[in-house]
Amino acid sequence: MEFNHIHLFDGEEWICGRAMAFEDQELIRTEVRHRDQDEACRRCAEQILSYFGDPLHVH
Repeated sequence: MEFNHIHLFDGEEWICGRAMAFEDQELIRTEVRHRDQDEACRRCAEQILSYFGDPLHVH
């Protein structure tokens, strides 16, 4: 399993991109653009995590 996470600045927006691949086959890719770098990253993480459903909470 391979995970990639990049940040790029394009003019006035930050681009956060994430991808997950297995044996050279891309399984999931997300990309978010936002003026704030942290917000772009948070939203991008939310998108990729949404593919897996709600997290389990162990008490």
